[in-house]
Formats: sequence, C-alpha cells, structure tokens
Amino acid sequence: MESMQEIIINILFIAVLVVIGATLAWDVYKKRKRLKTAQREEVELADSLETELPEGFVVLKDIYLVTKLGRSRVDFVILSPYGIFALEYRQLYIYIRADEEISRWTYAPGIKGKPFTSPLYQSKVHLLCIEELIGDKPGLKTYPMVAFPTIAEIELKNPSEDCFVGLVSGVIPFIEKWSEGECLTAEEVSAIAELLQLNSEKVLEMEKPEVNNETPEEYKAFIPGDFREDDEDEDDEEYDDEDEEEAEEDEAQDAESEEAESNK
Repeated sequence: MESMQEIIINILFIAVLVVIGATLAWDVYKKRKRLKTAQREEVELADSLETELPEGFVVLKDIYLVTKLGRSRVDFVILSPYGIFALEYRQLYIYIRADEEISRWTYAPGIKGKPFTSPLYQSKVHLLCIEELIGDKPGLKTYPMVAFPTIAEIELKNPSEDCFVGLVSGVIPFIEKWSEGECLTAEEVSAIAELLQLNSEKVLEMEKPEVNNETPEEYKAFIPGDFREDDEDEDDEEYDDEDEEEAEEDEAQDAESEEAESNK
C-alpha cells in the first residue's frame, strides 16, 4: 500500500495539473471572447457608418486598389461633401503601441511586442492612390483613419489633428468633426463612388501585380523614417488581403494553440 506521504504527493501533483489546465482553459476562453468581440465590432462599425452618418455620405467597404507598392485593400472608404476618409480596422485587441512617425507598430504586452505594418501609413497610401484615380481636384480634403476594438488599449505618440488612431467608438465623432467646408458636390461624391467600385472590380480580376521594392518619390513626403528597415525577409508592403489580416490570424492561431495545449 502507498504510504500517506506518497498519497499526499500524488494529490498535490493532480491538483497542480488541474490548476494549470484550468488556467490555460481560462486564458483560451478570454482570448476567444475578445476575438469574437473584435469581429462583431467590425460588423457593427459597418452598420454604424451606414446608418449614423448624415445624408450625403457614401460608405464603401473592401475597396481594392493598385498602389505603387502592390495591390491593397481599403477596409472602408467614406465619401462626403467634406472630404474622403480611408478607414482601416484591425481586430487586434491587446496593447497597441502606435506612432505616426514610425512604420512598424507593435501589439501584445511586453517591452518589444509583435510588429506589424502601420495601418495609418497604409491609409495614407490608399488616399494618395484614390487622389490619383480621381485626377486633379484642388481643395480636396483627405483623412487617414485607423480603428481598433473597444477592448484594445492604445499607446499613441505624435498624433496629428487630421489623422485618427483610436477605438471604434471614436470613428463617427471624428468624421462628423470635419463636417464643414464642402469640397465635393453631391454629383462628384456619386461619381467617385462609382469610379472606386468599378476600379476595385478590375483590380480583383487582375493578376497579382509585381511589387515595387523602391519607395516612390511621392510616398516619401509622409513615409516614416524607419520604412523597410527590418523588412528584408518580409513582404508587408505588398499589402493584399493576406498582409492586411496577418496579425489578426496570428491572434486566432495563438488561441487555437493554447486550446490544443489545454486539452492534452
């Protein structure tokens, strides 16, 4: 028969395993809950843009462009008499470090974090591409925007007044803040919307364009100084669908890995 000491050791060992398993399961549950919240809020954001903005605004979702750095997708383009807003939504819900003057932002806790390409920089490239498609339009106003889920925590440095980096709850107020000083007529808004939709359809039918590894001169006016500094083995600026969702997929994979580990 086992001695009392062996029984106690076995009980303690089982208790430790139970605690570890419960902790892993709880972490997986929290991560999956946050991911579902982030996904739900993207749907709610699309609905809010359609229903809460004033009359005269046109909202386009998933618009594809060919920039001078490759094919890219804009999550939302908001056209209005007061200008054009290019909004990127990221489902990242862990601590975000963002800086308008740096092209590589980070997410996840810790000193270093996990890097991802600045979506604000991407939004600026999208807007420049849209302006090129429209042609010469003096006085046109454009606003780059990046939104994260309400459960994210953002550390933002060097913010500009005409740029938005924040939580989804701040998207509508930021857009409405600029509702004065018309630069587009209703006819122009309608024509630009049709142009972008037709162009997006053509881009989707195209073969994947070759990536330009040289930074275009016109991008250098707003390109962060560290652009491509650490990207020798990456193709971040060949945006496309895969790049736009890379960080979100990492989060989902982390959750699945933890769940598999907890079920062992």
